[in-house]
Amino acid sequence: MTTPISLTLDLYPDKAQYRPHEPGFLLVELTASASADLVIRTEIRKLHEAPLSVQTAAAACEAGKPLLVRVPLVTAGTDWECYGVEITVLRDGETLARAWSAYDVADHWRRAPRYGFLSDFRSEEEGDLRDADSLRRFHLNVVQFYDWMYRHDQLIPPADEFVDPMGRPLSYKVVREKLDALHERGIAGMAYGAVYAALKDYREAHPELGLYKRTGEPFELIDLFFLMDISPDSPWSAHIVEQFRQVVASGFDGIHMDQYGFPKKAVRRLHGREETVDLAACYPALIDRAKEAVLTANPDAGLIFNNVSGYPLRATAGADQEAVYIEVWPPVVHLRELKGLIDEAKLAGGGKPVILSAYLPAFYPKAGNDAEWSENGAVLTMAAIFASGGYHLLLGEDEKLLTMAYYPDYAAMRPSFVAETRRYYDFIVQYGKLLFDSALEDLTYTYTGGVNTEIRFEGAAVFAPNGDPDKVWTIVKRLPGYLVVHLLNLVGLEDDLWEHGKTTRPEPQFGFTGTILLEQAPAGLYWASPDVEDGSPQALPFDIVPHEQGEAARFTVPSLSVWTMLYVEWA
Repeated sequence: MTTPISLTLDLYPDKAQYRPHEPGFLLVELTASASADLVIRTEIRKLHEAPLSVQTAAAACEAGKPLLVRVPLVTAGTDWECYGVEITVLRDGETLARAWSAYDVADHWRRAPRYGFLSDFRSEEEGDLRDADSLRRFHLNVVQFYDWMYRHDQLIPPADEFVDPMGRPLSYKVVREKLDALHERGIAGMAYGAVYAALKDYREAHPELGLYKRTGEPFELIDLFFLMDISPDSPWSAHIVEQFRQVVASGFDGIHMDQYGFPKKAVRRLHGREETVDLAACYPALIDRAKEAVLTANPDAGLIFNNVSGYPLRATAGADQEAVYIEVWPPVVHLRELKGLIDEAKLAGGGKPVILSAYLPAFYPKAGNDAEWSENGAVLTMAAIFASGGYHLLLGEDEKLLTMAYYPDYAAMRPSFVAETRRYYDFIVQYGKLLFDSALEDLTYTYTGGVNTEIRFEGAAVFAPNGDPDKVWTIVKRLPGYLVVHLLNLVGLEDDLWEHGKTTRPEPQFGFTGTILLEQAPAGLYWASPDVEDGSPQALPFDIVPHEQGEAARFTVPSLSVWTMLYVEWA
């Protein structure tokens, strides 16, 4: 008689992202309740295509003893390719377990900037690299080192042990150790640097370089950081750009250029003359100057500039940087407004990736909110950002997430929510081309809802493209060879505010029908969702029916929990 056996199983790539043709491995962690000779079958594919690779590996398990199996990955590609991975664990031909993961291959992280954070650099962190492993499991391929530096006006610390301006004892040795650990895991490290902040003693020594109110007082933040003149001819600009260059020369992969969203205009006192400075006009030149400087230290270096509340997006989006990054604040409060922000940024950035820094205060530890309430809201925010084509700066450290603009006030994630969030990040990696490709064209308001008849749905809920509460939100994108439809479930929610938690998840929708105009001959129709364990695309049977513009595919969608994606591949 065969001994019953149970398994614990996890799998993830050994790097957050690979370079083309770089050796890569899927790490399969397996623990069996009884000793057994098992077989691990691995399939690697793009979307729904036939497997590019099918491999089997023997796994001799001892009862209760963890086993690590390394499976070689396909890393073919030139600029950016996305892959899904499915493993099946068998004993004597019988399936014991199945699991899924994903990975991507890119010539630079700018192709798909899945942004994360680190903010703990105490000496006690030395040798503890659980955070680097966690970042890798979430496929976070570029990570901001937040408040890692000695001072805002002198970034690189003069000694390994120091105290930062907020009074935190930090270790530069730990910073370097974590940076090395990220590099080993295929993750780029971005050094935080405020573009115009100096400490009080620096401003007092250089009053002619400060920025002032019309009433004469200096601009400052919490009476600690004093704002400096970033005009092209200001010596401060040359100083901070040189600081950025030195940081990249020290080993970082780029700079996260921060600003505080104010002032938009200020008075400067250079050469004894008072002049008004329009900061929006200064930022693009500063970004371009910083990029030129960091490239002299590292030809692959990158920049990310913070557009606080979208300011000054239209001025900066075209500057020489890797992505358009927006720190989201009120009055952008509704889920649908996140899409509007992403759409505007994509248009202004000429196809650059868009990253939203959308903090989730519902998780703030001192707020004492119910964890499930916070998670219910978070999954909707993630789905809205990803389905709209944006990346989300949220995750970092060891299974932590951001609750506010001061990153050390992060919150821990419950194990169940870690597993759910990993499914979402597996999903955006596997389907990256359908979600984030720069060639995607938004058809939301011209193909669905209102007078549009190209795409329609019928069911118990109302389907509409506006992102209204208590409806299913339809988002439509077109990519050469594909039509993509996102369904976001907002039915039954008490509000549509992205910062808020939610009492319950949306009311599930089952067995609703849809029609899609067949503008070309279809090769297939598929659906996938991060809300189910099996993240692989599933073929969706359809009938060809008459349509006022020709023919349409009529089909039934099995289920919608939070987010379901449909896509048509054209023949």
